[in-house]
Amino acid sequence: MNMKLQAQSSRALTVALQKSAKCIASRPTIAVLENVLLTRNDAGQFFLTSSTSDSQLTIPVPLTLCGGKFEAPVVLPIKTLMSLLSTLPDCAVTIDFAGNKVLTVDYCTGTDDKVKAGKAKLVYFSGEEFPSFAPIDEKPTHIQLPLSYFHNIVTQADNFTEDNDIRPTMSSLCIDIAEDRSEVVFAATDGHVLTRIVYSNDPHKGGSEFFKSGTPCKILLHRRYFRALSALDKGDVVDIESDSHRIRLTAGDTVLCCSQVEGRYPNYNAVIPRNNPYFVIFNKKEMLDILRRVSVFSSNASRMVELTKRGLFMEVKAQDEDFGLCATDQVFLASSECDDDFYIAFSIPDLQSCISALPTEVVRMQLLSKDRAAVLTPDEPAPSILTLNMPMQM
Repeated sequence: MNMKLQAQSSRALTVALQKSAKCIASRPTIAVLENVLLTRNDAGQFFLTSSTSDSQLTIPVPLTLCGGKFEAPVVLPIKTLMSLLSTLPDCAVTIDFAGNKVLTVDYCTGTDDKVKAGKAKLVYFSGEEFPSFAPIDEKPTHIQLPLSYFHNIVTQADNFTEDNDIRPTMSSLCIDIAEDRSEVVFAATDGHVLTRIVYSNDPHKGGSEFFKSGTPCKILLHRRYFRALSALDKGDVVDIESDSHRIRLTAGDTVLCCSQVEGRYPNYNAVIPRNNPYFVIFNKKEMLDILRRVSVFSSNASRMVELTKRGLFMEVKAQDEDFGLCATDQVFLASSECDDDFYIAFSIPDLQSCISALPTEVVRMQLLSKDRAAVLTPDEPAPSILTLNMPMQM
């Protein structure tokens, strides 16, 4: 192959390679998957494709053909190429492909009359060795969401799931489309904490006509794909399509295809208490600041914090009896319907995650007893988001 490509900005090329690397496993099952596939579409635009055994990410790359002819896809050594480019200032880079599977990277550094030329040689491979990902079936379930909104969903789900090889459904974001297409619910849980976010098709509720085609269903997106999802950063919307076995997520010219988790997702609605008789309302920042302060004195083993209702305040206490450590602080309650001396205990990291996930300055915590789950929501009518925190036994 005789072909010459050019990138006007080594920095922009590095950014594209870094995005592509988000879909490369630390220990690939096939050696060629340590690299990235370079392709070109009919319009002359170049793309990078990276893969794991069950996912594939395709992104546009800022390269133009400046000599020769693009005859077939090639596989580039992404790690070596990134290492080289990361040492360069922002400059033009030319990549020359020779027929002996050797590519040459030419660049210039310096300014004015002190410009210096540099060159590096790398080995590339035939694109025929790179595996392809099975295409998604025709007529998949298709929804469309604001891209920034979806990224916020993924960020939250990352804090409410954990790696669970035995129960992969507990490591997944559940995208639950209502049968009447009126809303889509996003749920994530590790069995101790849970988040549920509702996106409506009603613009008056901050939603949009999200449902495009197919049959309403549950789509289970495993958290191992969350890192690659951050590469979908161009455009205003993300299209999510699923055929019950595979998922395709598209934003602009960037596409992530991955396997869907198979299995039955827990009935998240069944674990959410409906009529907790007690509640306390507090400032989100004040509570988070105090939790951060008292956590220094908590037990490394349990990371437990005790909350006790004391008049106009919620007492926040953490201790480590083994080392004689203890800290007590108070959060002012803007309102409450809760008996004095009511107490409940939580894991500090879990409580912080549940509070931080709420996009509000004021939080309502609904309570029943010290051994029943607490529900946290914004202090507003019919909130679209809630988090649930299971208590710890004191």
